[in-house]
This record gives sequence, structure tokens and C-alpha cells, in this order.
Amino acid sequence: MLDDLPQFMSAPTSCQFAKDGAWEDAWSFPSGRLPSRSELVSYLAQSTEVAFEAFFGRSFFGARIVGSALEVEAFSIKCLQAVRAQRSFFGVFRQELGCPLPGQPPAFAEIGCVNAWRSVGAVRISEPHLASSGFARLWHSVLHSSVGRNTRHAKAIEFAFEYPLAHWFGVPVSVTGESNLVSEALLRQAIGLVASPEPQPARNAP
Repeated sequence: MLDDLPQFMSAPTSCQFAKDGAWEDAWSFPSGRLPSRSELVSYLAQSTEVAFEAFFGRSFFGARIVGSALEVEAFSIKCLQAVRAQRSFFGVFRQELGCPLPGQPPAFAEIGCVNAWRSVGAVRISEPHLASSGFARLWHSVLHSSVGRNTRHAKAIEFAFEYPLAHWFGVPVSVTGESNLVSEALLRQAIGLVASPEPQPARNAP
């Protein structure tokens, strides 16, 4: 379960909203100074799509909704309610919005630049639960990608889920203060969070 991972056991430190996937222009604020409902409604401006992310240090959890303006507003209010719950964030989020689901495998994963996912590009992993066995190939792809060459932004890997609504969690794969390059060790460790167990050899009957 996501909230059993050590990266997500604390209360959220900050959160942000973004419209149309424009994380470069995200509306961000610390968890201790959340916006009022009127400020939230003003930001949404009758939008029919919005995404939300809560940060736990350098790790983060996010979700997106597409719907009527009223549905988007209700979703956004519930996201802030979960942040106010502090260490009970995931319990409230699951109760109000139905995710994350225990044991749900990710649909795909992406390695990208935090808050610059779209502008820099990302490396997509179609079967993240199998990536450990093909790690050498994945690492080669990362090194030769725009993400792998970028030194301006911190890097993360996002594990994406599609049900009951689009949501994801991300963990850092670069080291602060070391040119922001993707760390092979951190990427391998992150992939291990969702890796399928290795099949055990069959035992011969005595």
C-alpha cells in the first residue's frame, strides 16, 4: 500500500494545482497555508480539468480529474481536505476519491523533470513491474534521452494508475546538489518498489 512506503509516512509538506498539464505554471503553496475556497474557485475559473499534487519532501502523489466545472471544484476541495488531515492524508483521499487502491499495479511509468515534464520530455516505461529484469536497456535509454542529459531540473519517476481516476506517485531519482543527473542507484531502487517477484524454480518432489 502506498502509505506504507517510508517516503509517504509523513504529513504533506506542500501541494500544488495545475491546469492543462502546465506544471511549469503550477499554483503551489505550503501545506500550512492552504488557499480559501474563494481563492480556489477563482483559480479554477470554471475549468473542466485540473490536476493536484501533494509533496512529501521530494516524493509526491497526484491525481487528475476531467469533468464539469462543479465536479472539478468538488475534487479540488477534497484534495485540500486530505492535506488538512496531515498524516491521515491517504486515508481521507481514499475515502473521498477512492484511490490509491491497495495492491493496484501501475499502468505505466515515466522518468521526467519535476515541474518540467512536458517541456523537457519524459522516458516512458510501458511495463514498470518488469523493468528490473531489463534495467540495462532502460538505463541506456535514460542516458541518451533529453531527461538524462538535462542538468537544470530535479528528476523523478512517476508510477501512473488509471482507475478509479488518473493518479500517480513519484519518487526522486536524482541527488540534490549533484547536477540533477538521474542516479542509476536511485532509479534501480525506485523500480524495485513495483517490481514483480522473481519466479521461484520448481522443486522436485522427494
